[in-house]
Amino acid sequence: MPVGLAAKVAMGGMAGAGLAGALAPEFLFGISYLEGDPDRIREAADVLDDIADAIDLHFRDANAAAEVVWKKSSDEAVDAFKVFWNDEYGPAVLAVSLKHRNAANACRAYADVIEKVNHALNVLCWIMTVDMMYTIGYQVFTWKLFQAIMKRQAILLKLTAHRFVILLLPSFSYWVADSVAYATGEVVLPLGLNYLGGIKTDLSGNDVRSVDYNLTAFREHFVANMAFDGVADGTAALMAKVPGLRTVATHIPLPNGMALNTGSAVPRMAASITYSMTLDAQHGDNPLPGSEHGLTEEEMYQKFVIHGTRSLIPRVR
Repeated sequence: MPVGLAAKVAMGGMAGAGLAGALAPEFLFGISYLEGDPDRIREAADVLDDIADAIDLHFRDANAAAEVVWKKSSDEAVDAFKVFWNDEYGPAVLAVSLKHRNAANACRAYADVIEKVNHALNVLCWIMTVDMMYTIGYQVFTWKLFQAIMKRQAILLKLTAHRFVILLLPSFSYWVADSVAYATGEVVLPLGLNYLGGIKTDLSGNDVRSVDYNLTAFREHFVANMAFDGVADGTAALMAKVPGLRTVATHIPLPNGMALNTGSAVPRMAASITYSMTLDAQHGDNPLPGSEHGLTEEEMYQKFVIHGTRSLIPRVR
């Protein structure tokens, strides 16, 4: 099956987004990995245990020698020495040994935390990277989806003269089909990566493999994508009627009978912001940019990567 120019450009954009996500996760996703080398931390824990073992060994030897004193001698000085040894010196040595062992256990626990958290963050980075790649590649699919819907609606549109049907039915059918398809990918891809990465819960403790969690995610992405399509189409229609914006909303023609998808960049950016705000609102968060859980700088970077790339995918004029 031959691969068209649009698909080739989309695949190149997907590869670029994948490389960006792999090389700059802190910049693109705002993720900071926990610092520390778990292997070296565990080596330090072994040294602390060795010190505690040495303290215990030397104290046992010293204690055996000390017991000889009060077993073979008996006077006030010996009694005082016995009280000092058993009530003060011995407990003090034990406390030092326990501090070393507690520090060793803390080191091992921290090493485990570093490994587990950084692994979870790494899987999260791959989920967001794949999400960017998926959204870029989805551009080609969504064109084909719309073409297929328009062909299916052609017969029905010929049978009716109702203007609202002619104007709204194809768009609404596309919105629904597009939202189902995109939301399915937004659920299936993270679910697969979570299985591959061995992740069972997210950072909030939610079971990311449960049916309820994924059905909720599907509903949220479906609603957000419906809002995306509505804003994208509405903004494009508005820009086409405003003389100053009409040029921005025009695709750049290519000599081979195709055109760059630049004309839809502004509507898609506005729609993408709406998508994120709709997701935030469904989570019960304040969706406004700059709020605690609202749109972030990193999300905007991702949007520029995604929609900047999608603007360069050629389409038939």
